[in-house]
Amino acid sequence: MLRLNRLAAAGAAVALVLEAAAWPCAVLSAQEPDTAAVDRPAAEAQVPDSAVAADTLAVLVFPEFPRPASRDLWVAGDWDLRDILATGALTLADILEFTPALDPIRLGFLEGPQVAVFAGGGAAGLRYDVDGYEIAPLAGGPLDLHLISLVEQQRLMLAREPGGYHLFSESYRNDRREPYSKIEAGTGYRGVDVLRGLLSSSLAGGLIGFGFDRIVTDGLPELGSSVRDVLWANYARELLWGVWGQVEYRNTTSDRDSFPAPKRTDWILRLRRPLGEGWHADLVAGSSTLEQPAAFPIPDVPVDSPQKFTARQLALRGARTAERWRAQVTLRAWDGDGVPKLEPAATLELRAGPASLYASGRYAHWGDFGGAAVYGALSLDLPLGLRTFAEVEDGERGLFGGVPVERQFFTRWTAGAEATLLKWRVGARGGRWRVDPSPALGLPADSAESLRGGTVSVVDAWASGPILEIFGGQLEAGGRVFVREAGPFLYWPKESWQAEGRYHLLGKGGQLEIWVTGVGGVRGALLVPDESLGPGAASPTGDLSWFRAEAVVRVLDVHIYYNYEIFNAAELSGRGDLPGILLPLARYHFGVKWEFWN
Repeated sequence: MLRLNRLAAAGAAVALVLEAAAWPCAVLSAQEPDTAAVDRPAAEAQVPDSAVAADTLAVLVFPEFPRPASRDLWVAGDWDLRDILATGALTLADILEFTPALDPIRLGFLEGPQVAVFAGGGAAGLRYDVDGYEIAPLAGGPLDLHLISLVEQQRLMLAREPGGYHLFSESYRNDRREPYSKIEAGTGYRGVDVLRGLLSSSLAGGLIGFGFDRIVTDGLPELGSSVRDVLWANYARELLWGVWGQVEYRNTTSDRDSFPAPKRTDWILRLRRPLGEGWHADLVAGSSTLEQPAAFPIPDVPVDSPQKFTARQLALRGARTAERWRAQVTLRAWDGDGVPKLEPAATLELRAGPASLYASGRYAHWGDFGGAAVYGALSLDLPLGLRTFAEVEDGERGLFGGVPVERQFFTRWTAGAEATLLKWRVGARGGRWRVDPSPALGLPADSAESLRGGTVSVVDAWASGPILEIFGGQLEAGGRVFVREAGPFLYWPKESWQAEGRYHLLGKGGQLEIWVTGVGGVRGALLVPDESLGPGAASPTGDLSWFRAEAVVRVLDVHIYYNYEIFNAAELSGRGDLPGILLPLARYHFGVKWEFWN
């Protein structure tokens, strides 16, 4: 296990090697807003040195593929590189943990998997897309978010899609085309140590990137330790006729005492070319290999021998963007374990005066049968700072982990409004959700036969805005209440609430920046599988109270961070999201991130 002194030495060594070789600020929509969503001042633009400005600006980098607009109803969260640097989050699970759209289910923390689900969403409730390449679970169950690295991330966007949410990821692109490196080292409670490094530079007429991310922890005595390593590398350069090519490698290994230790490798190839003003096209192909048991076990249950899962995919995408509309079509073909045979999808965004419309649809063909799903959202800006909105989705799901099951259907609709008064946003939405049973976590007790579906009513209300300016910075506050009808769903928190306060300061000509955030609340009881009561039985977990504080100080290109979390301080029993799997009452972590140019 790494310790702080060794981390410091290793961090210094990585810094020298990288030099020689060359937050969660969620911008949420009106439907699912951040609890303190007042915009922060924009970061200063990174301007190249005057001596190389002309050459740098004249050279292109791997072109971007268009994404949904980041401030619309259908976008639940948006994080850029500055946000990711301005947080002490260790993994993607920490980024998504406090996004109101999703409910985290924790099997430990780093020493066990963590997923994000919503009522009836099941394993297909969250999809992860790396610039056109989908990271599918392959072995059943949802993605383990603790295994996804933050070291190479430049932007993350969480958007609504039929039946759940779609997380779009973009790796670091190096628009300046100058040698760039970044290191991070930290430590914390339960022996949690982190060491990360990223390098980006020019090579042979193209751009190369390399990243390493290692997290180790002693863990809880009940769950044991874990080690997680991620290697990432890519290379991009312009080919013939304006076509750009990029090859990417991702390798994740883990070693956990009480849970499966998956090992995964992904090879990705992208060919991309802008086809004139507003037109985009690319081809994305790749291969995935995963070794792990087919389902997440529970403590004291023997783990089967690791199995090997493989899948290949080929996606052809086309997009057209204009001032008032955007359309995209994706034709994706699969071959392998736990994936459909064919999966075409399309999205359309329209803006006409005060109205905005978004629609998306997807069809998954699984050989013997297929499942289609659609989603639509409409928002209308009215006078006096009032905005109304509505959304509806309908569809069906097919296979789970490569095993045929009876298709599950879902129908959801919500409608609401939001008003902006004296820079405060106040809003509410309500609706009805009908969902058939759908496998979720992949536990033996979490089969389709054990799960419950049904129809429930939902009401969410929120308010957020600035409080005052103090010491040259802005203090903000917000709150949110979830009132959800008691239904038959598993993993369905009821009557939850949270409150947040945030302070941001940008001073000294942009050389000093401070973020201080405190967010806490109570998550309602979850109904979870409990095999101790018999096959197919479930029991409630009890309310979960929680609080997270985070402070980040940036001086020039150095970020120093500290975060602290506490769970169920007044209640020592029933503190796990699943029976028999405990959570720590508290955890903290601190460290430093340092960027280097040239």
